[in-house]
Amino acid sequence: MLSCVARQAVWKFVVATAALASAATLCAKPYTFVAFHDQNQVGVYDHGTAAWLAPMVVGSGPLGVAPDAIQRKVYVTNNRSDSVSIFLAANRRVIGSISLPASSQPMGVVVSPTQPRAYVANFGTNTVSVIDTSTAAVASNIPVGALPTGIATTPSGDRVFVANTGDNTITVIDAISNTALHTFAVALPDNPQPRPYAVVFVPGGSGRLVVANNNGGVASIFDGTTYAHIANVALGAHPSALALVNANKVFALSSTGALLSVIDPVAATVSSSAALPSGAVGLAIAPDASLASIAISPSQIVPINTSTNAVGSVSTSPAAFNSALTLGGFVLNPAYECSLDLNANGSVDSDDLTLVTRYLVGIRGAGLVSGFPSLNGVSIEAQLATFDLDADGDSAELATTDAILISRASRGLLGNALISNVRNTTIAAPPLRNASLILQWMLDAHGVNCLP
Repeated sequence: MLSCVARQAVWKFVVATAALASAATLCAKPYTFVAFHDQNQVGVYDHGTAAWLAPMVVGSGPLGVAPDAIQRKVYVTNNRSDSVSIFLAANRRVIGSISLPASSQPMGVVVSPTQPRAYVANFGTNTVSVIDTSTAAVASNIPVGALPTGIATTPSGDRVFVANTGDNTITVIDAISNTALHTFAVALPDNPQPRPYAVVFVPGGSGRLVVANNNGGVASIFDGTTYAHIANVALGAHPSALALVNANKVFALSSTGALLSVIDPVAATVSSSAALPSGAVGLAIAPDASLASIAISPSQIVPINTSTNAVGSVSTSPAAFNSALTLGGFVLNPAYECSLDLNANGSVDSDDLTLVTRYLVGIRGAGLVSGFPSLNGVSIEAQLATFDLDADGDSAELATTDAILISRASRGLLGNALISNVRNTTIAAPPLRNASLILQWMLDAHGVNCLP
């Protein structure tokens, strides 16, 4: 699948003759999802419009937030209700909840980049729950160290790392067998209780493992293969979050010290630091590392330029919320999501196009999802009702034209092959969209992944 940037180049060429807007419109700027712990909601900040969107109601005491590899679904740990909520990234619709063992008190969560699994650090039971994301069920529970909090995975998905604050260790999980492979200690000079809280794996060479020690004001750097200790680097007071920018840059957030530190994991140094607003508690980064975000308790957010490390302007949520120590990656790009993926299988297929066509000819309720037992007719109807399905731009949604155009565009047809024998798209009054404009409409209205 092409990246958002690659799609920009392809489709900018396709629509160049239409003198359209710059390619920046083809890839929306990221959303930041913030766990508002005391309100049982997840807030959504749209960096493209610099506005807060409507929050989503999840379980009790949300803490950890993580997207899947293709940014289609987002998983939220609910610390007080021992559960994980799932919502769709593009339309921010909660689609399910997974119960965890009693007293789990889940904190960090990470989704495998290569397998249908999510891993949840259970602070209350000293375990990691393995969730089968294809069935939305707990597949197993792996014993780890005491009071696990932060969790991370390798880019290949072969290993998962767990920071255990209670016994000052890191557990390494073999993601193939889903068993604890290795445990090693985190030790600091003159500090018997460093309390490792967050962890990130840095690819390249043998790799690096960076651990933020919440009780030590220090990050520990380990070899990513042998787990031999390399160095400790000084951060601000009580570091609580890490974010990987690239193989030579890791951001570290120190909550009490209100400081953003820039770690070079290869040189094992801190290259620079920037002051943050008081109350900074959560840190995450966009999937292409173009932007980072800081969540500020009780209800603010500030962007970070990942190239210059500059701190942007604070934006305050219009509602009164309270964000706790948010864990995990919670910034993602909605342009990677296609809103027309109605059956949520990661692509626009014949089933999705059948649902769109049925809706456009007026079929509703149970008839809309006839033959699709896993789909809810009321939910799909409500979803489609919010969409712009006027592909030809005549201000009407008609199956005989719009459904055909949507189907052809989603299959990759261009130019005359896209509009042939559908309707006259050049002479009608008012003028309807031509082939290039229809493709641009698909991108703008429904997301990059709607086009092959």
